[in-house]
Amino acid sequence: MGDQLLTARERFRQAGRAVLRQPDDPHIHAARVDVACDLEGAEPLQGALADLLHGCAPDAARHGALLARPAVRARLAPHVGEALRRCAGNGQRLAAANAFATRWSVLTSPSLDVPRRALLCSTDDARVIAARAIPMLRAGDAQAEDDFLAHCEGAGDALAFMLARRALTREGYTLSARWEAVSAALQQGVLS
Repeated sequence: MGDQLLTARERFRQAGRAVLRQPDDPHIHAARVDVACDLEGAEPLQGALADLLHGCAPDAARHGALLARPAVRARLAPHVGEALRRCAGNGQRLAAANAFATRWSVLTSPSLDVPRRALLCSTDDARVIAARAIPMLRAGDAQAEDDFLAHCEGAGDALAFMLARRALTREGYTLSARWEAVSAALQQGVLS
């Protein structure tokens, strides 16, 4: 099967297997980062970069150049990009369990010092969940509302909650009392 016949996700999985075979090869990691830029969202890219900074010997110039690529900079949140650039320049490998690893990482794992929501639902997931829920919520689908609010409360997904609530209130929708209860629960989770 030729590369052009593979989806970006399949190419990313192939690149991940190559990283597992040669975890210290910066060229293989760079190729995986390139493929990650073809996928939706920031999570695959962030996971590939966490693997690179863990698997490869510290090389501030090489890793810094990779992080400075326009496709990489455009995809990462500014604070994440800056934090990864600091890690790349500190002369040490990233720990096997770290705050930058994602479910897409193959060499590293998310550390437990990240928010619970980040372990249960990435920002990419939260945006997709909110985008899918909003049309059903606009249509008054009570089951969709129950499912969405249960997800937000159960996963601590304040981002999806905030995105949906903001979109609906801007359009003049009146939200049920359950929204206030979930909002309070999410705020308790953030404060504790």
